[in-house]
Amino acid sequence: MSASIVSAIAPVLEGPRAVVFLLETTVVGLDEATTIFFLGLASAVLGTVVTWTAYRGFVRNDSQPMLFLAIGVAFLTVVPFVLSHAVELTTDAADATVLLVVTACHLLGLIAIVRSFRRPNSG
Repeated sequence: MSASIVSAIAPVLEGPRAVVFLLETTVVGLDEATTIFFLGLASAVLGTVVTWTAYRGFVRNDSQPMLFLAIGVAFLTVVPFVLSHAVELTTDAADATVLLVVTACHLLGLIAIVRSFRRPNSG
């Protein structure tokens, strides 16, 4: 990294914007919104792979915990990404509404994962 770039980003490097700024300017070359979109998309794609793998485990072994794990991972990764963009594109919802949808999905995902820890037939 050249000295001029370091001196230009030094005031910005303090705080949470440092990672985004570095991604934006030196690695990816995209603006913040586009970078966030593609990181969310990558998370959703990877979440789909994990969800599908857990679902296959459910089908292959008839394991109810694997089903709940698949549901939980889907609600932590895929569903919030899809819903947040759908709500944002189709409604005039405020950022708080989108955040509420994402948080509710995360809560449902965590509940499903906690449920997957229970032993089958434990009541």
